[in-house]
Amino acid sequence: MVKVTFILNKTEYIGLIVEGHANFAEYGKDIVCSAISSVVVGGLNGIKNIESFDVSIEKGYVKCILKDNETISEHDKVVLETIRYQLLSIQEARSKNIQIREERIG
Repeated sequence: MVKVTFILNKTEYIGLIVEGHANFAEYGKDIVCSAISSVVVGGLNGIKNIESFDVSIEKGYVKCILKDNETISEHDKVVLETIRYQLLSIQEARSKNIQIREERIG
């Protein structure tokens, strides 16, 4: 199962962590994993101020969290919220393969 954690500060989304594999099909043929990866990587490509984020991308793991003392732009807020809504729609169809939660910090 892919586990997605959206990180919030007191009022807004400031990042996400994506871990795991959907296990819908064998590696390389998993359309659920492919959809999740496309949404996440495509969304991160749309972040305008990527230097303001701590980003790590590895096989089966993505982290993109606003660095301490940085302010998130309105554009980047919209990008993170768009990623969230797209992943929620995947979860609605494939709840056995993706789990989304939120974690508030600060």
